[in-house]
Amino acid sequence: MNIGLIGYGYWGKILLPKLEKLGKVKFICRSTDSYLDKLDNIDWVVVATPNQTHYEIVKNCLSKGVNVFCEKSLTLDYDTSLELYQIAEKNKCNLYVDDVFTFRKQVSEIKQSLDGVEEFDVVWEKVGRSDYGEFIMSSLYSLAWHDFYLLYQCVGNKVSDIIKIDTKNKLQFSLMLNDKKINFVYDRLSKTNKHSINNISLMHDGNDEDAIMSMFKYVFSESVDCEPNKNYTLFAAKLIDRLRKELFKNVNVVGGGIFGVTCAWMLSKNGYFVNLYERTGDILKSASGINQYRLHRGYHYPRSHETAISSKEGQDGFLKYYSESILKEVENYYCIAKDKSLVDKDTYIKFLDDLQLEYKEVDTDLTNDDALQLCLEVKESLFDSNKLKEICWDLLGKYLVKVNLNTEFGVEDLNDTLTINATYSLKNHLSTEKEDLQFELCEKPVVKLPDKYKNKSFVIMDGPFMCIDPYGDTGYHVMGNVVHAIHYSNTSKFPMMPSSMKKMINKGIVKNPIYTNIDKFKETIKLFFKGVDSIEHIGSMFTFRTVLPNRDYDDARPTIYKFEKDNLITIFSGKIGTCVDTAENIIGDLINE
Repeated sequence: MNIGLIGYGYWGKILLPKLEKLGKVKFICRSTDSYLDKLDNIDWVVVATPNQTHYEIVKNCLSKGVNVFCEKSLTLDYDTSLELYQIAEKNKCNLYVDDVFTFRKQVSEIKQSLDGVEEFDVVWEKVGRSDYGEFIMSSLYSLAWHDFYLLYQCVGNKVSDIIKIDTKNKLQFSLMLNDKKINFVYDRLSKTNKHSINNISLMHDGNDEDAIMSMFKYVFSESVDCEPNKNYTLFAAKLIDRLRKELFKNVNVVGGGIFGVTCAWMLSKNGYFVNLYERTGDILKSASGINQYRLHRGYHYPRSHETAISSKEGQDGFLKYYSESILKEVENYYCIAKDKSLVDKDTYIKFLDDLQLEYKEVDTDLTNDDALQLCLEVKESLFDSNKLKEICWDLLGKYLVKVNLNTEFGVEDLNDTLTINATYSLKNHLSTEKEDLQFELCEKPVVKLPDKYKNKSFVIMDGPFMCIDPYGDTGYHVMGNVVHAIHYSNTSKFPMMPSSMKKMINKGIVKNPIYTNIDKFKETIKLFFKGVDSIEHIGSMFTFRTVLPNRDYDDARPTIYKFEKDNLITIFSGKIGTCVDTAENIIGDLINE
C-alpha cells in the first residue's frame, strides 16, 4: 500500500513510523508544500496539518480520487465537513477522520458504566504545549472532539439544554444527551494530565495496546466501514458549531482588510465567536493589499503630529504578530524636494528630533542633488503583502474564525449581534452615522527599475511628489505619486468611478491597462533620480484610498473607531500599522463595557 503524509509537525512525526510499518510512505509534505503532483498511485493520504488547512487539502486529494485519513477535526464547521463527505461519495473515495479513542480498551467499560446513570462528568485537564491554554475555545476542537464522538457511540445523539458555566478560566458547561445530564470541564492550564468519563480514566496505564496502530490497521483494511465514523464526525462538528454560538459571545466583523482581519482573530482569541464577512474571494484584496506596503513610523507626516505619533506607537503592536512579513535588507530614504515642498529642511529635522525618529544625512549616487534640499536614511520598514496575507490566514485559522468569502453583509443583516464595520471605503453602507469622505481612485504602477535601485525605498517629500518602494521579493518596485496616482476623486458618502475603470479595481496587477498615467509617473521620477530613462512597466494596480475630506493642509490619516450604537462599531482606518492597537483598544472597551 502506498501512503502519502501531508504534515510533518508534532503529529506528523508521531505518525510517520507507524505508517512505515503498514505501507510504503511515498512522500512527506508540509502543509505549505506542493503535493498535488505526488498523488498518482497513492492509496491513502494521511493529513496531519493544522485544522484550518484541512478543508482545502482533503478536498484536493478526494477530488483526485485518493482515499484520505484526516486528523481531527475534519474542518472548522459542519457545512464544510459535510461537503467533504459529499465529494468523497462522488469520487468513490474513503474519508476517515481520527477517532483514536474508539480503539481504547476503556470504551466498553464506559458504555456499561452509563447504563441507568442520569448524570455524569467528563473531565479533561491537560498541561498545555502551546499558548492554546489561554485560548479557551480551542478545547472544543483539540479535546472535546474526542469526547463527543465517544459519547455519540456510548449515549446517543439528541442534544438539548446547553448551559454555560465558565469560558474565561476554563471551558465548563453542561448539556443533556439522550436524557442524561453531562457536566464537562476542560482545562488546558492544568499542572497535571487527567482525562475521564464517568470517573473512568482514559489515560494510558502502561498496559494499553497502541490505539493509533489499531486505528490505522482498521482504516487501511479491506473491511473498513467509514459510515459510522462519518456519522459521529458530523455529530461532533454540528455540536461544536452549536456550542460556539451558545457558549461564547457572538461578533460579526465585516470587511476582510487588515483591520477587519486583525479585529476578527484577536476577538476570537479573547473569547468571542467571530464570523468574518468579506465580499470578495480573498482577504487583504483591496486597499490593504494595494498600497505602498510601508509600515509607517511617522517620517511621512511632519504636518500631522497626531498621525506620526500613532504610526510610531502602532508599529510595536504590528510587529508583535506580523513581523515575519517585513522585508529584510531594505534601505529606506526620505528626501525633501527643493521646490514646492510644504516643509523645509530645518522644519523637517526638528520634527524628527521632537519625535525621536532616527535619521542619518547621506549623499547617494541615485538622486539628483540639485532637486533636493535633504536626503536622509531612516529606520522604517516595508512589508510583503503576500506574506502578510499568509500570516493573517494562519491566525484566522489558529483562532478559529469562521471566514465567509464572497459574502455580502448589508444593513438588513444587522441584528442584536455585535457587528464591527471595517469596510474602509464602503463604511457608510453599514454606518448609522453617514459622513462625507474623500474617495480617491488610485493607480499603483509596478515597474522594473535598474538593478542599482534593488532593495531601496525613496520618498520625496512633502507635497505633490512621489515615492518608489520594493514590491515584496519580486525585484520590482511600486510607484506612488501624490498627483498622478489619482484618476478620479469625489467627496460624498460613497465612492464613485468611471464605469470604464470598474473592471480594473482591486484586481491585482493589471497588465497593459486601458487607462494609466504611467508616462506621467516616468516623467516625475526623472526629476529626482538618475539612470531611470528606461523603466519597464509591468502593470498597474487600482484601488480606492479613503481619507478625511478637506485635510490637505496636514494630510492627517487618523484611525477612528466609534460605538455608533450598542451593537455596531464602525472603524475608519488610517495607517496599516495601527491595526493591532485599534483591535486591542476595541477589545478593552468591550471588556470594560
